Amino acid sequence: MARIVVQVNINTLRITNVDTGSAVAIGTSYFCDWRTSSKSNSGFGRVNGDHGSLADLALQVDDPDLEDLPVPE
Repeated sequence: MARIVVQVNINTLRITNVDTGSAVAIGTSYFCDWRTSSKSNSGFGRVNGDHGSLADLALQVDDPDLEDLPVPE
């Protein structure tokens, strides 16, 4: 059986969101024993778009915990 080779040329790559457990991989990539964990404290939320901005903003998040979720190594 003949082997088919595909070549993809990317002129521009725009990554709009990198979230928990996300990866950007180019070429041959092996994610062996890959683990993720995250913690988020949000005092406002999100600003989306290319030209998002906030003016005169004051936020406070009170999180006295030393560790919320123990992650085994």
